[in-house]
Amino acid sequence: MLSFDPHDLAGEELRHVYRGRRSGGIIVLFSGAVAAGLLAWDIGGLYAGIWYLWLLAAHAWHWWIGRSDWTSGSVSVELANINRHVTAAALAGLGWGAIAIALPWLGRSSKAAILIIMLITVIMALPRLVVFLPIFFAFAAGVYVPLLLATPFLDFETQHMVVVMLVVVGATLWASAREVRKILIEVLLKQISSEQASWVDRLTGIGNRRRFDDKLDTAWRQALRAKVPLSLIMVDVDHFKKFNDKYGHQAGDVCLRQVAGALDGCARRAGDSVTRYGGEEFAVVLFHTSMNEARNISENMLAAVRAVDMKHEESPHEIVTISVGGATIVPFAESSMEQLVEEADKSLYRAKANGRNRAEWRMLSDTAPSDIRPG
Repeated sequence: MLSFDPHDLAGEELRHVYRGRRSGGIIVLFSGAVAAGLLAWDIGGLYAGIWYLWLLAAHAWHWWIGRSDWTSGSVSVELANINRHVTAAALAGLGWGAIAIALPWLGRSSKAAILIIMLITVIMALPRLVVFLPIFFAFAAGVYVPLLLATPFLDFETQHMVVVMLVVVGATLWASAREVRKILIEVLLKQISSEQASWVDRLTGIGNRRRFDDKLDTAWRQALRAKVPLSLIMVDVDHFKKFNDKYGHQAGDVCLRQVAGALDGCARRAGDSVTRYGGEEFAVVLFHTSMNEARNISENMLAAVRAVDMKHEESPHEIVTISVGGATIVPFAESSMEQLVEEADKSLYRAKANGRNRAEWRMLSDTAPSDIRPG
């Protein structure tokens, strides 16, 4: 069975919240215009205009928060900043809730219509927002808390309507929210599992080249934005062709699985990613990891592979070993992922040229001098 990172699920939940922005915007524009028309009819256009502008501004900020995180690729990871998304949802709900201030001055038919619009607003937002419950409840609170505060100033008949709306409909929404969330989570889990299946190397069970490209791209943008170090480790199994020639390809497959397991066991922190880069090469992305920390991890990897103690008579070390090349950078505007990969690759070739079964490192502060690869 495929496993998944809980951060992936949380990221997919947030992505779902911000899907369907266009249809949601049309609903806000139309229903808001109807409510503003009712306000203008009963108490004048000034309040109606001010409220409608506030409604649009609150929703626009909510969508802008989601849009900026989506395009920057940070929705899946910036969960520490979830309060920003919750606050934006609360203000979007408050855009609707602010209309409750005008209820005591509206006619009976307008009051009923406004309450229905507020109810429909939450119901329409339910399938999209409920997948991330803190955001949904913040939105619902923004709608209903002002209404609750305005209730003592309403006539008895309207109070009765509000009580029914808050109690009966609230309970229904809560039950519906749990059921809808359950269905959506099942869908998202299937989606993540399906995507992960195309990202897993079938031989070793770790990520494949596609997974590496995705993880490095995400980690690069996060490190660039946060101005934190990003380390990349390139690994090559020493004398692997000779191993295959000596023991056969089935033994070679076993060797690669053993090495992959040893490497993966040394990089288990959130944000670490061990992938099969191709053939007998592996790559390890280490987000927010200094060169000293990454060097320690690489030394642990060297020791872990040696500890497997897999016989290799064609190697001078007589067991399977690896060569490791690493590079660390704090990304800046003029730097690139390609430069990081190139420098890690050069470090790997230095490790092989200097006798294998060792690690070589490069700290990138500016353009590094080119190295000559050994033949």
